[in-house]
Amino acid sequence: MIYLIISALLLSFVAATLITQKLSQKLHKNNVQSFLDENRATNLQKFNQFVSQFGKGKQQEMEQKFVDAGIYNKQLAKYYVPAKLILLVGVIVLLATSSFTITNQVLLGVIATFVIVFMPDMMLAMRKKVLVAKISRQLPYMLDMMSVCIQSGMTIEASLTYLGEELTAFDKDLSFHIRKTADSSKILGLEKSLHELSERIPTQEVRSFTLTLIQNIQYGTSIANVLSALAEDMRNMQILNVEEKIGKLSAKMSVPLILLIMFPIVILILAPGAIMLLRDLG
Repeated sequence: MIYLIISALLLSFVAATLITQKLSQKLHKNNVQSFLDENRATNLQKFNQFVSQFGKGKQQEMEQKFVDAGIYNKQLAKYYVPAKLILLVGVIVLLATSSFTITNQVLLGVIATFVIVFMPDMMLAMRKKVLVAKISRQLPYMLDMMSVCIQSGMTIEASLTYLGEELTAFDKDLSFHIRKTADSSKILGLEKSLHELSERIPTQEVRSFTLTLIQNIQYGTSIANVLSALAEDMRNMQILNVEEKIGKLSAKMSVPLILLIMFPIVILILAPGAIMLLRDLG
């Protein structure tokens, strides 16, 4: 009986020792892992702070350029200028260590500088123009939906908030600007938010839309029927623009027709006679 008690005590002691050792190892491993994660996070924060120093003065301007171009992740603007600098330095080092002649190195350096420094800004500007034109084309559909919302009893602010969420599947860019206007109206007021919308999207359609809403705010006029009429006018204007482009197409096609069809036909007609004349003279 005594031996059994002693054996049980020994087994309990050994089991407790093993369990304690295992728990200690697991705790130590977790502490080491948390320390490494903390250092990794700290290093990442230091890297982000270091990168943010480049172009810090123009970071807000770059964020606005990205938003205007339809790129709504503002964190990318932080790495825009550093990425161009690193890429430019890398290309310069690569050209300096290459076996090209001095003339070719200078020529390739000028081309690379233009592509790296100026081409991204040009692409953002082109993307902004395309985005503004697309939002202007989609605006009549939003006006019809807003008219329905107001007729159902919603206020202008509530209808903007609702459309900012519902238009995401239809057009995420239009949805972003409407949602931003709705959020800004809660802080700055609806009238100032509409002015900012017309500044972000400087087109005739958006200016007409914002002026209509501002008129409703100032004078309390009925807005639902006005929005439907404004949407119809915008569609008619888009049709007129398309017809105008079709009318200008014939004038634009005259130059390639003359260069590519008329001149070759004249040459084909005159060439045999000119060849025979040269043979007779020879």
